[in-house]
Amino acid sequence: MNQKHFNLSTIQSRENILKEEQIKQHHQRRTKIVCSINEKTCEIDVIRNMIKAGANALSINTAYTHNRKQYEKLKIIRDQLEQELDQTIPINMMLQGKITRIGQLRQPEIYLKKGNIIRITQDNKVIGDENIICVDQDELFTQAKVGDQIYIDYSQVVLKIKALETDQEAKSILMEKYPDLYPTEAIFRNTIFEQDKSEKSKMQSKSSLSSDNSRSGSSTQLQSKKQKYIDQIIQNKKQKLATKTLVVFICQIEQNCLMRPFKPLFITNKTTEQKQIVKESNDSDEEIETQITSKDINDFTIAKRLDFDSITLSNVSRPEEVHELKHLLGSSTNIQILVRITTQEGINNFEKIMEIADGCIIARAYLATWAQIEDVVQMQHDMILNCRQLVKPVLISTQILESMLTQTNPTFAEMGEIADVVEQHIDGIMLSGETTYGNHPIKVVQALARISTNIEMHTRLQYQGNFQIKIQENPIASIIAQNAIQNAYSLRAKLILLFTTGETALSLSKLHSPCPIVAVTAKKTIARNLNIVNGVIPFLVGSLVGIEQITPRILENFKQKGWIKQGDYIISISGLFGTQEGIINQMTILLI
Repeated sequence: MNQKHFNLSTIQSRENILKEEQIKQHHQRRTKIVCSINEKTCEIDVIRNMIKAGANALSINTAYTHNRKQYEKLKIIRDQLEQELDQTIPINMMLQGKITRIGQLRQPEIYLKKGNIIRITQDNKVIGDENIICVDQDELFTQAKVGDQIYIDYSQVVLKIKALETDQEAKSILMEKYPDLYPTEAIFRNTIFEQDKSEKSKMQSKSSLSSDNSRSGSSTQLQSKKQKYIDQIIQNKKQKLATKTLVVFICQIEQNCLMRPFKPLFITNKTTEQKQIVKESNDSDEEIETQITSKDINDFTIAKRLDFDSITLSNVSRPEEVHELKHLLGSSTNIQILVRITTQEGINNFEKIMEIADGCIIARAYLATWAQIEDVVQMQHDMILNCRQLVKPVLISTQILESMLTQTNPTFAEMGEIADVVEQHIDGIMLSGETTYGNHPIKVVQALARISTNIEMHTRLQYQGNFQIKIQENPIASIIAQNAIQNAYSLRAKLILLFTTGETALSLSKLHSPCPIVAVTAKKTIARNLNIVNGVIPFLVGSLVGIEQITPRILENFKQKGWIKQGDYIISISGLFGTQEGIINQMTILLI
């Protein structure tokens, strides 16, 4: 009988394991990591630890950020850490758009039991619990009806609308459950009385030196004024509540689940499979409804002022929406526009959208709200391929390491999915809930960096002559990029040294460079934006004039880091900057 014997030689010694760890330290991870930031994690110590753990860029979602001072705080932290850590850190602002979300909850997670009743109101003052939640936009109440299903958090929470509560019923429920927001007259008077106890005591103490008659007269007069003031406020409250029309949906919970704050909300009914709350468009000449809200305009105006590097436009379906944002931003800004594709129409118009946009974020969970999950995998693959051909950065987001919201280690399924997108040469992976309201934001970044690094190290790089990219405005740059990649594979080059204004670095990355691309630039905005491009290491210098003097200093820097050594080949791509012909690229092969 043949028996299979376990090969003991496969067991590594501690010495060999430590040697491998040293090799990993010298491997420059290609896949970039973008961390979402909110009020909880917008602290310099947290962000510093995220960057040291492997984060390359930061993103702030305006749907979760209600205090605009957080934007200024994030800029200050970024600028300080760039100086401290000697690296560029791009900031992306993700606009909320017209995606409807639920509001704040009394706890980070609320358990909902199947069969129970929960109410939905448009009153955004309501802090939600297991009995009632609010939404941030009124579209739900104009488009949904009894019998429709509501999906929250990408179908993690499923509700069915059972009834529409009348105006008076809704008000009575809110007054009963939220006396702090809708107080009765007795509660309100008692609250005012309790708040003024200390103030009255202080006034009596100050007036103790006065005569009894004077004190008595002053107190009576003050009490009379206060009573009139309370009566007036109560009357105003009553009038405001009486004139306000409240719409409340009574919903049945369809499954046991956990609900988290600020999650997107979708609807579906018997007549349509589209679950997102958006206006249905057609091919007529009617004006296309904008996805840019007044809140979005206020937010990206702040982003321009604070020198943010990119803006993500959510729920993009047509190229005209990107044109509109470019027009509103103006031609004087260097802010890049990323698009988040969430609808079938966006998939259909993907190539036209990407010809205008500067990059793409694939929101898989959004796509899964209207498409079969197995179809989303193919959509993701196709979009990555299209972005490679169009020479545009592409990132994936949502549910990357969802288990690490509460756990300290990822699941095997999550590691396998990350490995798949890393092997597809994705530019970056965006963490959302994992680094905002999750319990282990630093460990999440460390885990993602380790997984990506290991997959890259064990993925055999081979020259892919069939990797095609669209010829850019400067065809010479594209041709030199293709020749540089071929030479880098042939010579087993350890580094591509590129003096660039941005375009050639993207081309080299999309052609699947076998070695790190050091993009030397004199513009901080370019250096920052290149920090989300696969395999590109931005290197900021004061000027690109005098490349011959800059090159030895840069190579010495990477020698000290252990990335290159004597006898290694370096591909150098530079240009004659400032000539009448513009930028003329040229390639040189260096032997260290």
